[in-house]
Amino acid sequence: IAAGSGQTMVAGEMSQAAVYFVPDSGSPVIEPGRSQIYTHNKEFEPASMVIPLGSTITFPNQDEILHNVFSVTPQSSFDLGIYGEGKSAEYTFKRAGLVLINCNVHHAMQANVLVVDTPYFTTPDADGRFKLGGLPGGRGKLMVWHPRASVKETVIEVPSSAPIALNLTLTKPSITEHL
Repeated sequence: IAAGSGQTMVAGEMSQAAVYFVPDSGSPVIEPGRSQIYTHNKEFEPASMVIPLGSTITFPNQDEILHNVFSVTPQSSFDLGIYGEGKSAEYTFKRAGLVLINCNVHHAMQANVLVVDTPYFTTPDADGRFKLGGLPGGRGKLMVWHPRASVKETVIEVPSSAPIALNLTLTKPSITEHL
């Protein structure tokens, strides 16, 4: 992952990416999960997450101030209302794709949730390395996504005898303002 023209990358930003595999033969039944994105120090933590389709994310407020969690992403819009410290709200993601999450109280707060329709996904470490095991044999698409880049798709054949390298260029600003 590299910064494109006019862009910069901050420490830890590599781990905001998601790598996932979509087999041509179709994915098995996906087991939904439960995750948390905290509101802390006027930020969503983590700011980026990949989850399987049907998963639920709880949004606990750990700040001494009010927060609101909402999304206007088409087919995935929701508004969890305003709530204070120690309270939480949750949402179940029913459609695959990118969901942008904001706080109506603090306009700079944004989280990116990538909902995938495959059980084969992971996130890279701080150096951009990843391991994706348990893949079914055969042809499929290896995808890499980052909140600041478009999805990069590479067709692969599993098993692969050589390591696979994907290059992704960050071209978008780090925060997208919302109204």
